[in-house]
Amino acid sequence: MNREQQGVILFLTLALCLLYFLTSPGGLREGISLFAPAKSERPWIPTGGKEFVLELDGQVERRGIIPAGPGMTVGEALEQAGRVYGGLSLPEEVLGQKIEKSGRLSVLPGTEGQGKVLWEPLSPAKGKILSLPVAINSATAEELDALPGIGPRMARAIVEFREKYGNFSTPEDLLRVPGIGARKLAALKPRITVP
Repeated sequence: MNREQQGVILFLTLALCLLYFLTSPGGLREGISLFAPAKSERPWIPTGGKEFVLELDGQVERRGIIPAGPGMTVGEALEQAGRVYGGLSLPEEVLGQKIEKSGRLSVLPGTEGQGKVLWEPLSPAKGKILSLPVAINSATAEELDALPGIGPRMARAIVEFREKYGNFSTPEDLLRVPGIGARKLAALKPRITVP
């Protein structure tokens, strides 16, 4: 491929991206930044503790990832996503439900103008890409497997240890799991939380 062909491909790619953002709901016409969360004082990616992120999808104006924190309700998360499309109404009991950890909220059309909200955990691959800390007291073996130096066997050992002896109080409690030494714990510490 010569330079001229590369230039044409680059131009077409940029033109398609611009067209997408200009025509998508809540795109550049609304003045939304493409590189920052929608009007939030919270940090973009949680640094640990009890903060987490939500991926918003479905019949909402602004899809994407937003920061969230303890006590946030489904209604508050959907407020950050803008309006719900399709004239859907959502039940008050759903809007008042509290969200406790990172996940994906999808607003889907139901029957007779009623919408429904589906929550599912973020895939471990997405959590790894977003550099989200893993809560070791509630993580599944699949989520633990995404951590550096932890394979499927070690992930199962951590879950079995937690089920047998109870939740971990500090990251150092992982040293009691056979196969985890000081070096492995040092690599894990920046990527885990103990809520």
